[in-house]
Amino acid sequence: MLTQWRKQRARAAALKRRAAAHGADPEAGRRLAEHFPDCLWPPLHSVVAGYHAMRGEIDPAPLMETFWCEQVRLALPCVTAPHEPLVFRAWAPGDELEPGAHAIPAPGPRAPILKPALVLAPLLAFDHMGRRLGYGGGYYDRTLAALRASGEVIVVGLAYSAQRVKRVPSAAHDMRLDWIVTEHGAFKADG
Repeated sequence: MLTQWRKQRARAAALKRRAAAHGADPEAGRRLAEHFPDCLWPPLHSVVAGYHAMRGEIDPAPLMETFWCEQVRLALPCVTAPHEPLVFRAWAPGDELEPGAHAIPAPGPRAPILKPALVLAPLLAFDHMGRRLGYGGGYYDRTLAALRASGEVIVVGLAYSAQRVKRVPSAAHDMRLDWIVTEHGAFKADG
């Protein structure tokens, strides 16, 4: 219960920091590709799951479009049911999106489900250990746990550098990031 209370407080502060970072540099997402580590660059025809930026999240669209131009298959997350892992449906730049759960634009139900080798994860805050603070629904924690149980997947948090905090409150079920990429650089999580 104490962890939940700490997370709620941390979310409120993180939303303010992220909003300020987005307001100061709304085009920061354009620099993510410059800092994306070569060792993580996806091979031809591999699947990368990204997200549709909203509420001041750093925009992964320019990075995803760069991957797509290099013949990587892209996918976006879709909620199938509460308390279930996300599924990732095929998407390409220019494809129409539909309002999904929580009003998040997503590919329609006819788009094929893909299994990503690389997940670009949105977040509210992160720390040097790769702990990630999300919105509290647990969707990414359940999804990453399922993906990691079924094979190898690399998880990269995308964020403004201002979203880094000393320590993200976490519980045993919280999944960690492998890497974090910001508008100023990239680093491998210490955790």
